[in-house]
Amino acid sequence: MEGLLTPDSLLYFGNKALRLVLILAGAVFACRFLGVVVERFFATNNGVNKLYLEEKRAKTLSNLLKMILRYTVYFISTIMILQEFHIDTTSILAGAGIIGLAVGVGAQSIFKDIIAGFFIFLENQYAVGDYIVSGDMAGTVEDIAFRTTKLRDGSGVLHIIPNGMISRISNYSRGQMLAVINVSVANQADISEVLTLLEKAGREIRQEMPEVLADPTVVGIVDFRPGEIVLQVSAPTLSLEQQKVETAFRRKIKVLFDAAQIPLPMDLWSHRPKEREEKA
Repeated sequence: MEGLLTPDSLLYFGNKALRLVLILAGAVFACRFLGVVVERFFATNNGVNKLYLEEKRAKTLSNLLKMILRYTVYFISTIMILQEFHIDTTSILAGAGIIGLAVGVGAQSIFKDIIAGFFIFLENQYAVGDYIVSGDMAGTVEDIAFRTTKLRDGSGVLHIIPNGMISRISNYSRGQMLAVINVSVANQADISEVLTLLEKAGREIRQEMPEVLADPTVVGIVDFRPGEIVLQVSAPTLSLEQQKVETAFRRKIKVLFDAAQIPLPMDLWSHRPKEREEKA
């Protein structure tokens, strides 16, 4: 034991430990430095970046590039650490290739996920921040990796979906949406007056809500049901704002109908018990 603790051996082990610390510290610094460089490169100024990409797509590409660089730094650091222990890295790489070939059949799903993730980004199917529906899951995309997509739903639950399992996507964040409101009135209602009130509601909503992109359209009567007539109004809106517009539209219609005393189907049902009591 005393023979091992010679000045030369202490100097050797101290130098080795220092080199390992420098490699690890360099890896951490390189990851952070490259991350900052990538973020600045894809940073948007007044909605425009150096590559003239939309903000969501730029953010998605930034995350993917940072992940590639981080894994590259990890790989190089691991090789350098192994070389410090005089381990032949060429044989390890060759062995890793043989092992990778052996497990390739079992890792088909992994390659499928990676390839699917590549085409998701290449075709710009969706980006970070988009609201999408995939199968029975819906939510906002929080992250897109090589193998998985992270989706957070309205309840706050985070869904991690392998990219290879995504077969159909409905993207609610591309282009304008359409708010559609169905309004039911009693058969006894004056349809001309109802249409006039719906047009008035549309004009007021257009003035009050910047989310509405154009004048609402009164489609007219779309259905007849026992005791009621169904009319429809539609309005183009910003993406993901259609529900907000529909809620405000219904409130506006309710106020105008109450002021004009437009009979609703429920009004007739609510008066029937009283009429029967009076007859009794």
